[in-house]
Amino acid sequence: MSTTIRVKENTRDRLAKLAKSTGQPMAQLIDQAADMLERKIFFDQLSSRFEELNQDSFVWKEIIEERDVENATLDDHSK
Repeated sequence: MSTTIRVKENTRDRLAKLAKSTGQPMAQLIDQAADMLERKIFFDQLSSRFEELNQDSFVWKEIIEERDVENATLDDHSK
């Protein structure tokens, strides 16, 4: 299923140029751009949340200790 979306002429021209240079349809390029933006927003929010946690020394210490335990179990698996 497809639908029509309105974009600025400049954006359409950019998509057409990208489509020509990559050999991919413009619709596929838009799908990829949406996927990339979703991932960027997810990881920006994740990074922001980790920064908040890092500001609380007690919580951050617990996270580091938990990671150390997890890393120790990974070492056990490789032996």
